[in-house]
Order: sequence, then C-alpha cells, then structure tokens
Amino acid sequence: MTAPDLIDLLKRVHWDPLHLWNALHSFVAPLIAVLGKFFHSWIKRRNARLAQHWPVADGLVQSIDVGAGTKFFGSARKFNATFKYSYPVKNGSEVSYYSGDFFRPFPDKERAWEWLELLKNKRIRVHYKPGHPEVSTVLDADLDAHFALPARTPADLLYYSPGIVPR
Repeated sequence: MTAPDLIDLLKRVHWDPLHLWNALHSFVAPLIAVLGKFFHSWIKRRNARLAQHWPVADGLVQSIDVGAGTKFFGSARKFNATFKYSYPVKNGSEVSYYSGDFFRPFPDKERAWEWLELLKNKRIRVHYKPGHPEVSTVLDADLDAHFALPARTPADLLYYSPGIVPR
C-alpha cells in the first residue's frame, strides 16, 4: 500500500463523533494522564535538587490532615498526608513570616496519620528561594532523617526508606 492509497482510505472513513470520542477516551486521555504524572514527578525532583542549595529556615508544623488521593487506572487508592508549616525569614533587622504546605502519599490512612502525629507541632527545616522567600519547600530527605516511620512490611522499605523518593 502506498501513501496515496492510505490517504484515499482515510478519506473514505466516516469519522462520526462517537468514533472520535472512543479514540480520545481510550487512547489520548490515558496518554495525557501518564505524561502529566511523568512531568509532575520530573518537576518535583528538579525543584528538590535546586532547593538543596537554598537558605534554610527553622519552620514549625502548624496543622495536619489526611485526604484521599486519586486512584490511577486500577491501582490502589493512596492517602495524602498533608501539613501546613510556617517559617521566619530575617532580612536585616526585620523578620517576615511565610507559610507553605507539604504532602506525601501513603498506601493507607493509618500510616499517614501515624507519620503526621510524629510531625505535629515539631520544628522542621524549610528551604526558601533566595530573593523570593515566599517560595519554599521541605525536602523529603530532611523529613526522613528525623521523622521516619519504622518499617512494618517490605513495601514500607520500598516506599519510605530515608533517601528514597517514592515514584
């Protein structure tokens, strides 16, 4: 089959809206979701690598919560352990306060609450962007060094060992 024959064949196909919707739903939407997840994790790793060299402030965990995460194509639902933090930045003799939030996925709600209880009202290391102190991050490695949960199952070793970032 040559290229003109293929083009002629495509012209003869009746492209009704239902056919296009099925193609979009079955192929394009999952592809976009996978690419979005890949780029999100790439940006998160890149920002964490850059933030290692930012100045550090002594932050305080203000509030904690656990929410149900999204379920991705038949995988088990994860739970997002979320905390909000505040941190001071000294600029000369003036001290300004800023805040941020952090979340980490857990395979079950109980482990998420157990980890958050370790952090409740504790001091943490907050890295903030030079020149823009309102931009901040908390590194997984900093949290894992001081607030790691003991492993209960082999899966815990895979996901939450210090220095290993879940993907």
